[in-house]
Amino acid sequence: MNKYLVTLRLKGQLIKTAVFADSSTHARLICEYQFGLGCLNGSPTQLSSEGYDYPLLDDLTGTATHTTKTRPPKPPRAATIKTAKPQSPEQMRVTQLKANVDRQKDALKRERENQKRQREAEHRPRNLGGICGA
Repeated sequence: MNKYLVTLRLKGQLIKTAVFADSSTHARLICEYQFGLGCLNGSPTQLSSEGYDYPLLDDLTGTATHTTKTRPPKPPRAATIKTAKPQSPEQMRVTQLKANVDRQKDALKRERENQKRQREAEHRPRNLGGICGA
């Protein structure tokens, strides 16, 4: 077993760690299995001496969970459009009569407002703007 230095990209941060493996390919496979494909930034490098003090992969796995690449959340489902049952002739007639009543009420209200404005305009004193002679 050899000690390899790997640089991992975890949650957008680069982390250097040491991995014990038989080869650089084995070190890469261990990291990709633990943290997902594409987590390595570069290739594993064999460390020649024990002087380097990098955290071991086992120390990192306590903080990170075993996940593959995170997937974005699924978009919400579109609301399905329910088809309306066609109305029977009797129901259609009632619906039309209700709509006619509403239109007639609005027309009556508009007509009353128009007549009220006309009466107010007739009773308003007209300002001719001329000179009044006494």
